[in-house]
Amino acid sequence: MCTSGVMETMGLLNPSSKTASSVSLIIFEGGRVDGVLETQMQMVRQAMVLDLVDRAKDAGFQQIVVVTSYPELAQRLQPAQVEVVLDREIERPFHFGERLRDAVENCRLEKVLYMGGASAPLISSAELQYMREILEQNDEVFLTNNYHSADLVGFSPASALSRITLPPIDNTLALALGNEGGLRFVPMQRTLGMNFDVDTPTDVLIMSVHPSLGPHTREAVQVLNWDFTRAEAIRDLLGNPSGELVLYGRVGSTLFQYLDANTRCRIRLYSEERGMKALGRDARGEVQALMGKLVEELGYGAFFSFLAEIAGGAVLDTRVLFEHFHWQLSATDRFASDLGELHLISHNALREFTRAALGAPIPILLGGHSLVAGGLWALVDAGIRGA
Repeated sequence: MCTSGVMETMGLLNPSSKTASSVSLIIFEGGRVDGVLETQMQMVRQAMVLDLVDRAKDAGFQQIVVVTSYPELAQRLQPAQVEVVLDREIERPFHFGERLRDAVENCRLEKVLYMGGASAPLISSAELQYMREILEQNDEVFLTNNYHSADLVGFSPASALSRITLPPIDNTLALALGNEGGLRFVPMQRTLGMNFDVDTPTDVLIMSVHPSLGPHTREAVQVLNWDFTRAEAIRDLLGNPSGELVLYGRVGSTLFQYLDANTRCRIRLYSEERGMKALGRDARGEVQALMGKLVEELGYGAFFSFLAEIAGGAVLDTRVLFEHFHWQLSATDRFASDLGELHLISHNALREFTRAALGAPIPILLGGHSLVAGGLWALVDAGIRGA
């Protein structure tokens, strides 16, 4: 049972069901919401939390804690009989590690699987059960979906948090547990369920066509009035043996191997600035991108025209380019660019960049890191499964 601290307990699962070796799932979902697109994203993410809770119950988790700053999500979770901790301190800067430590201590958690609310909308109950069993059966270990940029981390014991410098964001939690906490890393099989997360509207467009989407999330997606045509065009290009795709951004070798084995088109891969956020390069203004330099030399229109000369479509992790340009963008601007909603973009240069992408003679799919990680994987998998 969670005790009252800086956060307010809203609902409880019977704590007597928790055993000495049990693993607790803790889900974080919250933050400020400004503008129409962020509100729509928030509603989708809340639905994802509901589906994740259902799957975690099927996976045998006896204690599930949801930490959220959204009172409406807390209310929607009441029928689920989980522990809901309403974090009302959104006025002060959010520090992930401190909030996680508070939740672990207040709820007296012993072994933990942490997940961001939008970290794994396609994960299965079997995958969740597998991670739970690893943590139950082992001590002094941790597991993660991405060692260098994690949003899903399991660790035993939970008290290992006291050994590390608490990270301000969840991406570096796995690194800290391994480097400072002295825990042994247990490698996980890379699956779509554990490696596709939702950060941007583009990710929502992609997951909407996948058959593993949960019922709460599918219902939330169906009310969106977004343009799916560019995502559908890229999906079709991936299955075209005479097609060619430009893939750019923080692309890992595992995704390229998967695409090489499961797609029919040729792929021009340009990977740079992996670990940009985890290493703090973006925060320090150190990002330098070869592709960004090319955009600056050619100009927006000529750059996208050049892409059309060498390929039939392009998938771009634009966050690398934005950091290279030193653009200070709001979430609304980034999301509006992803969706091609020019009238919602307040940043003049971003508006022109996006206008040029929309005007290209080939489909250009814009997004963040998840687009060039799990996003394309999900598109290919949906095609294979006939979605």
